[in-house]
Amino acid sequence: YISSGINAEYGDGRPVYVLRLGHMDVKGILRAVGEEALLRHALYICEQGIEKTKETPQISSWTLLIDLEGLNLRHLWAPARMAMRRFTEVMEQNYPETLGMVLIVQAPRLFPLAWTLVKGFINENTRRKCLVYAGSDYLEEDGIHSYINQSDIPDFLGGPSKCGIECNGLVPRGEYTLSAEDVLSNEAALHSLYKNVTLKKGEMHEVTVDADGDSVITWDFDCVLGGLQFSLYLRTYSEAHCNSSLAAMVQMAGITYPSTPSPTETYSDVLVEDGKVSEYCEGDSVQGSYYVSKPGTYVLAWSNTGPKPQAIGSKATFLYTIEMIEPKDYAGSVSSLTSSFSNLSSAGSCWNTSSVASWNSMVSR
Repeated sequence: YISSGINAEYGDGRPVYVLRLGHMDVKGILRAVGEEALLRHALYICEQGIEKTKETPQISSWTLLIDLEGLNLRHLWAPARMAMRRFTEVMEQNYPETLGMVLIVQAPRLFPLAWTLVKGFINENTRRKCLVYAGSDYLEEDGIHSYINQSDIPDFLGGPSKCGIECNGLVPRGEYTLSAEDVLSNEAALHSLYKNVTLKKGEMHEVTVDADGDSVITWDFDCVLGGLQFSLYLRTYSEAHCNSSLAAMVQMAGITYPSTPSPTETYSDVLVEDGKVSEYCEGDSVQGSYYVSKPGTYVLAWSNTGPKPQAIGSKATFLYTIEMIEPKDYAGSVSSLTSSFSNLSSAGSCWNTSSVASWNSMVSR
């Protein structure tokens, strides 16, 4: 399920390691083998790269080609990002100069959001080695053939080189050896990041967010026990509501109600554009995001009040975390990419906050 391998041919003389990250079930792999096993595999890859460089005189580094076709919200699972942070730190400390270049191809519209979430733990030296190509721009004049011989470009990118890397989809749940709770408990930072909530029949838990326009709300939750409903609302107040200096504030503690709150004279909740009330069952893992086009107070609500009693148990337990990405952070991340690489494929024009779908949520089992 790790779709990767060292290309048999060389590009500019350096070995090329191909990682089809967008086709990998990172979350499933983590729950199947754990972070330590993945770290050992990453170190093995680095050692492989070093051994390959010895085959070519005057070559001391290798090239990493990352294919992001298929990248989705599942790849942004917080434990996966924490694992990536650890891998990056270990490799930057132990193999500081062995990675010569990183070619990132087929970066989707989700990429700016992903980059904003991970760029903080990639040092400046490594970031300067990255070249990012959106969509099919890697085929253009300043594409990857400027760094890899045309004959060595992998077949899945339209080249003649048969790299033979398999993409086997999602890891079957039967292969999992760790629960979502196990993964979180292995890392103190993750344990503090997620909240654990149990709802009795009829109860609702909500988290309110005061968000500026052009910010992005992201959520990640796992249904540990029973089933529940989830929805995102825009709260409109009938009276002046002060949130002037609380832009992008998240009340992470949340509030649990014994029943669904009744409409009041002071505010009303309306489902966000393209939003819906979705039902989830035990074992579901959900990652989602919402691009805030209208500033205001948003409510993320989980309830154990489904219309199908047989599908909703007497109790529902879930783990959740919410992150806010403010406009300045989001725009700054894209601008830093544009300014760092002169041949970055039109990032400034095709990637901005509006490239994030207004409502984007996915579930996996």
